[in-house]
Amino acid sequence: MRRFALALVSLLVVAVAVPAVAPAARSKKKPEHRHGGSVDRAWPRDQSDQAPDNPLAQWLAKQVGPVPVNASGKKKTRTPARSVVARAAAHGSGTTTSASSVSFGSTNTAGSLLLVRSFEIPTTDASYSRLANLSWTYDNALAAIAFTDLGYKEQAQQLLDQLKALQLNDGSLAFAYDVKTGASSGQIRSNALAWVGLAGVAYERRYGNGRYNGLTAGVAKYLLASRRTDGLVLGGPDVQWVSTQHNLLAAEFFREAGVEYGRNVIGSSITGTAMTTAYTTAGNAITSKLILQAGTQAFFVEGIDDARIPLDVQTLGSVFLKLRGDARATQVASWMQSNLYQSPRTVGSILWSGFKPFAGSTAPNVIWSEGTIQADWALNRLGAGSSPADDAVLSILSTTNGGLIGPMGADHAVDDRAWGEFPSWPTSAAGSWLLILYGGGDGLFT
Repeated sequence: MRRFALALVSLLVVAVAVPAVAPAARSKKKPEHRHGGSVDRAWPRDQSDQAPDNPLAQWLAKQVGPVPVNASGKKKTRTPARSVVARAAAHGSGTTTSASSVSFGSTNTAGSLLLVRSFEIPTTDASYSRLANLSWTYDNALAAIAFTDLGYKEQAQQLLDQLKALQLNDGSLAFAYDVKTGASSGQIRSNALAWVGLAGVAYERRYGNGRYNGLTAGVAKYLLASRRTDGLVLGGPDVQWVSTQHNLLAAEFFREAGVEYGRNVIGSSITGTAMTTAYTTAGNAITSKLILQAGTQAFFVEGIDDARIPLDVQTLGSVFLKLRGDARATQVASWMQSNLYQSPRTVGSILWSGFKPFAGSTAPNVIWSEGTIQADWALNRLGAGSSPADDAVLSILSTTNGGLIGPMGADHAVDDRAWGEFPSWPTSAAGSWLLILYGGGDGLFT
């Protein structure tokens, strides 16, 4: 981690110089209204605010808010075209929701949103007019965590203020939004909500001013009502599947909220003690139902009755196990390195290495930037730092031009109906993960 951190610092300094579900969760009722509320703007939307001193954080801040698109689907101001690659914004039942499949309905709130655009899509790309203003809720929560961890308070508040204003009365938020129109996807997913909860707790842990207790309590209320009898949450109100990723995130949200709030009330009569109890139940169900042994190694599956083996549940799951004092944490990390690591290969002018998103001979043979950074984060959190993983992250970092542009999301583009979409654009999620690593890696699962 130290070698990576020093390299990241030096590169970014150079860039500066260059300039069974509860009835409440299943009932079909009229759509609830958004909470609404003011959003405090941050740089560059507020030019009186100070810009982040980290160039990659500046890039991420510039991703907030809509880009103008005219009738021809091109941005009104020309920008140089460049060859770029990114990961699938895939955070549905594991990692198989594609950007292409998202549609936005009507909204009861007119106007643009101060949320981070998930991709920086070249204006020449055929998908520009359709997806340039797409914002996954996960990407906003992750960016808020990164900004909070690095002390960019105003940047974090801008995103959390907007999420708070978008939250529905039942505590939920949509899976994605159109930042230009304010429309939502309408789809609700437990993992996105858990990420928002983690962002709220991270802010409270650092600043302790209660500003987002209502946001956090609303998410907690919704997730607690979405649990089965074994303590695991379903993917959403319209599905019956159980995702490992969703439950790792929900359990960690329960745990962190329990630690932060203790016996105090977060909001909606929910106490930290109740969250700790929920964590205990969920954690026991995860370790008994969603992890398999493979000799001296272990791995997490995609979910109940879903035997696929994704990268992200190994990264998150290994740290989850470490926090529980479970010796299988290093077994999962070992399995991940043995089965998902991809040796160096040159694509274009870039020497890539890293981790693929799924195990299996039919899974896409693509190096996924976001997951690779997660893997390096997990290995370092386990005290099992890996030079190959560090080198892989440095190769991803080299695609940012010292932080002046977003990181390429994969070594090549993939659009696979069975496994998900990995489009060829820079991605805010990988940028946020790089910033979390830059901050030491303890802004998550703390």
